[in-house]
Amino acid sequence: MKSVLSPLGVLVCVGLAVAVGCRTTKPDRPPPGAPDAQARPPVERVDYVDSDAFDAFLETALVNRQPVVVVQTGYDKPEWSARLNEWIAAWNTSRRAPGLRVRGQIPAVPSVVVDGDSIREFRLLIDGLMGRVEESARVGGHWWAERHTRERRVALLRPYSLRFHLGADGHIQLIFFHGDYAAQYKDVVRALADPAEEETSDWSPGYSCSLARPRVSRRAAE
Repeated sequence: MKSVLSPLGVLVCVGLAVAVGCRTTKPDRPPPGAPDAQARPPVERVDYVDSDAFDAFLETALVNRQPVVVVQTGYDKPEWSARLNEWIAAWNTSRRAPGLRVRGQIPAVPSVVVDGDSIREFRLLIDGLMGRVEESARVGGHWWAERHTRERRVALLRPYSLRFHLGADGHIQLIFFHGDYAAQYKDVVRALADPAEEETSDWSPGYSCSLARPRVSRRAAE
């Protein structure tokens, strides 16, 4: 005896076939947390203050693996308190991991005056800071002597590069950029910091320095 499907049964079968067909032809989605090559990675901004709250905010951003973390200081020279130097020292320590090659780290140099126009002078200031930052962390630090805390924060900073940027407002920013988003580094840095250099270097695990592009007034441009 032949079985005859009712009109309702036919519709159900057709619906299932269409659904299966859609499922097999649908492209795979990227795994959760994978960088989106098209979307610009979000930026987390943290104002630097000499308090435990700053440590908590910055660590939370790193635990969450924020692609870009910008520490905004009110300083035109790297003369902030030892608390920020602890974080810089932790980042510097993380560069000693096997396979990481860091450029630019040299012994401390005499302090020079930054006139706002010389990238060379700004680099000299930062290189001098990097030469003494761990000593500052040891002498005046708040958490550096706590081995567990120090090692945890060193590990959190390991995936990030570090850019010291002197903004148009004359204040220094520390830009931590996660290596998973290295392909977007140039575009993000240009949009975020508008550095004066014509070309922004590719992402690398080391530290770099930049100055904001000089602002030209409308009257001067005319």
